[in-house]
Order: sequence, then C-alpha cells, then structure tokens
Amino acid sequence: MKFQLLLITLVFAFSLYLFAIVDADPASDRAALLALRLAVGGRILLWNTSAASPCSWTGVFCEKDRVTRLRLPGMGLSGTLPLGIGNLTELQTLSLRFNAVNGSIPPDFVNLVNLRYLYLQGNFFSGQIPEFLFNMQNLVRLNLAHNNFSGEISPSFNNLTRLDTLYLENNNLTGAIPDLNAPPLGQFNVSDNKLTGPIPARFSHLDASAFEGNSLCGEPLQACPGTGTDSGSKLSGGAIAGIVIGSLIGLLLILLILFFFCRKKSSGDNQLKDTATVKRADVEIPAGNIARDSGNAGASYSATAKGDARSSGTMNLVFFGKVSKVFDLEDLLRASAEVLGKGTFGTTYKASIEIGVVAAVKRLKDVTAPEREFREKIEEVGKMVHENLVPLRAYYYSRDEKLLVYDYMPMGSLSALLHGTSPSGRTPLDWETRSGIALGAARGIAYLHSQGPSNSHGNIKASNILLTKSLEARVSDFSLAHLALPTSTPNRISGYRAPEVIDTRKVSQKADVYSFGIMLLELLTGKAPTHSLLNEDGVDLPRWVQSVVQDQWNTEVFDMELLRYQNVEEEMVKMLQLALECTAQNPDKRPSMDSVASRIEEICHSTLEKEEEKDYQTFKDAEDGFSQQYHSTDSTGPPPSA
Repeated sequence: MKFQLLLITLVFAFSLYLFAIVDADPASDRAALLALRLAVGGRILLWNTSAASPCSWTGVFCEKDRVTRLRLPGMGLSGTLPLGIGNLTELQTLSLRFNAVNGSIPPDFVNLVNLRYLYLQGNFFSGQIPEFLFNMQNLVRLNLAHNNFSGEISPSFNNLTRLDTLYLENNNLTGAIPDLNAPPLGQFNVSDNKLTGPIPARFSHLDASAFEGNSLCGEPLQACPGTGTDSGSKLSGGAIAGIVIGSLIGLLLILLILFFFCRKKSSGDNQLKDTATVKRADVEIPAGNIARDSGNAGASYSATAKGDARSSGTMNLVFFGKVSKVFDLEDLLRASAEVLGKGTFGTTYKASIEIGVVAAVKRLKDVTAPEREFREKIEEVGKMVHENLVPLRAYYYSRDEKLLVYDYMPMGSLSALLHGTSPSGRTPLDWETRSGIALGAARGIAYLHSQGPSNSHGNIKASNILLTKSLEARVSDFSLAHLALPTSTPNRISGYRAPEVIDTRKVSQKADVYSFGIMLLELLTGKAPTHSLLNEDGVDLPRWVQSVVQDQWNTEVFDMELLRYQNVEEEMVKMLQLALECTAQNPDKRPSMDSVASRIEEICHSTLEKEEEKDYQTFKDAEDGFSQQYHSTDSTGPPPSA
C-alpha cells in the first residue's frame, strides 16, 4: 500500500514537471500577459489580442518568440497582480513603475529565474518584502521605492550575490539596517521609512540623502549616542530626580489648563451649535452642506437647491448610464465639502458623502442655455466615455442651481503639480511621466473631436487636466463652454486662448489644438502661460520659446528637471516642435488632435525603446563582466558578483 502511494505521488509530481515544461513556451507567455491585462487593465487594454503573438504589443519585447522584457511604466495599471506572471520564464526585465498596483507580489515570481531588473517603484504594494525574492539569484537591480511595504529589512538580501542596486525609500519599513555584506551595493537608498539604530559602516561612504527621514545615526549622518567620549555628560541621580519632578508638575499644569478650556468650550457649544461653520480654502461652508459661494452671503446653495427642488416637485439627481445610484440629492446636500478651486465656469467642491463616497461637484454659474438645451447638451456630455476623460456621473438642474457630479481625482491637476499650487507643494515630474500625461490628454481631446465637427472642448488648460493616483491624465470641463459664460478671467489673458477666438462659446477644434499646444509648452518649459506675459512687450509663451531657441534648438528652454534626461533630448525637441506647430497663428496650419496624439505616441515609443536599449546594454555589460570574472576565478571559489 505504501509502495502504491509512493508511486502515485511520483507520477503526479512527474506530470506536474512535464506540464511546467510544456507550459513554458510562447503560448504560456501570451496567456500570462492576457491574465495580467484582465487583472490590472490600464492602457494595456489597447493590446491587439487578436494577434497570435504578443511580441507586437506595447511594452512587450521578445527574443526567439519568448518574452524577455516587459516594460509598462505609467500605463494606468491598477488592482492586484495575478498569478501567472511566473510563467514568463525567459523574462529578464520587468518594469511596472508609476502605476497604481496594490496588494502583494505574487509568489510565482520565484519562477522568474532569469530576471535581472525588477522595477516596482511608485505603486501601492504592501505587506512585508516577500522571502521568495531572496531566491532570485540573478537580480541586479531591485527598486521597491514609493510603496507601502512594512516590516524589517531582511538580512536575506545577502543571498542576492549579484545585486548592485537596491532602492527601498518611501515605504513603512521598521527596525535596523542589516549589515548587507554579500552584495557590494553600488546604489542603496532607504530614506523616508521608520528605521532605527546605527548605519552599518559599509554604507558610510554614501550620501546622507540615502538615509534621511528615519531615526538613524552614524556616518554619513550624526554620530550615534555613546560612540564618543561622554564621561562628563552623564547626569547625576539628583539631576535625574529633578527632571522627573519637574516633568510631573508640568504635566499637572497641562491637565488643569485642558480641564479649564474643555469646560469653557462645552458652555460655548450650546450657543454656537446652530450657527457652526467650517472654514476651508478661505470659503465659509455651513456645517453639513456642500458649500456656499463666498460672494453669496446669508444662504448656502444647498438650501436654495432644496427649496427650488421642492417647489418643482423633484429632489432627484439625474444619473448617466448604469452607474449605481448609491446616493441622492439629499445625501449630496448633507455632504461635508471642501473647495477645490474656482474655475472658468464655476466652483468645484470635494464632497465627502456619509456613505463613504467621495465625488467632485461643480456648481455652474451664469448658465445662458435654457433648460431644454441645457439638458440636451448635458445628456450628450454624459454619453462621452473615454479612459482619458473625467466621467460625468450625474447632474441636477433647477431654476437657481445647476450641479454636475464627477469622479474625484485625488492627485489634483497638472497645473498644481507643475507650479506647486497643491497643499503638498510642487511635485517633480520626470520625462516619462510628462510625456505620458501629454499622450493621455491628447487622446482624450482627440476622442471629443471624433464625436463630430462641432464638438470641441472650449477650455483646455493645465488646471483642467486632472490626474489619477498613477498620474494618468483625465480631461475635465469639456463641452461646458456652450452652456455658460466665463465667470473668471478670459482665456486670452491667461495665455491659452487662440488668437482668432472672440466669443468663448464658439471655440473650434483648431482653437482647442492651439490651447493644447500652449499646455504642451507649459509641460516642457515648466512655465505657466502667464509667466511670459510679465516680460517686456507682453510676449506670449510660443513667441518666448521661439526667441530662446531662435535658429537652433537650445536646451535652455526646457524645465531644469528635464535637463537631467539627456538621453531623451531628441524626443523633447520633437515634442517642442509639435507644440509650436499646434500654436501656429493661422488655424489652417495647425495639425488635427488625432494627428497630435499619434505623433506624441511615436515620441513616447521612441523614449521607451531607448530606455529598453539602455537597460539591455547594461545587462549585457554586466553579463560580459560576470563571464570574464567567472573564467578568471577558481570555479570552486565563491560566485563572483555582477
């Protein structure tokens, strides 16, 4: 019986082995990629799945019909990684950086025995760094920065004897830094974690920025306590007793003060509870309501909306499509609110509804269209669905109030990221991220134009390009120019408005192209369109750029942050040339948005190919160096490091 059981076990194990061998082929590569596409979506949904081979898909690179490199940076991926990626057994480079992938790293990653480069930074991975990573002996570069990894840094990193680069910054790692003595790390960063204790001596030559944002000591930071001569610095018993007594007295005083203020506050609450207000973004917002305009003293718009809705016999929001109607107008009016900004057509609020839903609510001002036309236009807007548009979920119309409900974009606008108007300050944007934002915005606007010759955005600017957590572009405020008069400074003064536009309600697609070109220049130069207007003679942004580059393409025109990426200078120049074409004075000389999107996509692919070639060449150089060291070393000795 035991012999039969052993035989069955051996047959089963051998079958699994044969299955693994059969499964490790081009077909299994394709199946693994399709599973990834289904799980995390993003721009890889555009893969042509009817093609028999995945080698032509964006970000997929093959050798001898096997996938060897998978690069999907900033592709809008979200969700958790599925099992199956481990079937890409010939994979050498995997880049999923700057997406919104969460959860843990799948355990079948351990099957990626040929993996050299693993880039997972800029996502939402969580949990401890999995132990199976330490069995991936061929890893040369590992970047897990800007995630939510927790736990301690394992000394098992010493198992990765070929590791040269280890980036773990901006996580939630705790404990001490282990003495990683096996791999002679060339690049190492653990800044902005929760690490404690001394820095191992072997890292003392690194820059202090690699360790900042922790509770660490030792070179290159300040010396650890007790490492120097401290015989004269010890406190006596009397001094310690004095400190303890003083601390207790101070604590009692603090408690008495808190008790006094709490009594005062409770007596005042009874007088103020009916008139309590919440002040946010310099606007008085009545507690429990969405908001009221700072120029409309006395009543919130929610009260106006309620009264008007009751008089007309309806209290309903009008939702679009198959969206689950998890809240109604009453819920929206009771929501706590925060002013996000005052735009061309009204004020936008972040509404936190009691059931846990967060939405962006735009309160339109000076709507000129009559009710029937307004509803018809808004219905058209609600039907526009594209991955690069901010979807309109619902609207409310009454005589005195017009509300639009959109998805809330947590990363704010491109303008805030470029010019530091967000609460967290200016966010550095690399070339890959900027070009990806430009491509997403171009695709969104091109889709709007594809809906008919009379369809235009009418108000393209950096503050209307909103961003997802993975910094994917979403175009907002589209098609509102046909419904309302601008309530803020006209676009001509802000620098985006095409020279031929006189009536802001009659903006053509070519005028949209001009505005998009201005936004491209803003993305490349880092300068807002209004910046150049402060110069002599009121020179606008396109003319300022032309005056700088003159007869040759001068790199001084680019944002300082972009000058670090010298390997993509050609791509930056191409993007700059395209932006200047878009801002041609003659509308007929401007390209169509469809053409603009195609050209930006070509530029992005060129950048991607260069990055791939750079990584691949680095890998080849490391391989050659490894081979030379191996053949010049006694094979019985320790394995050489790459």
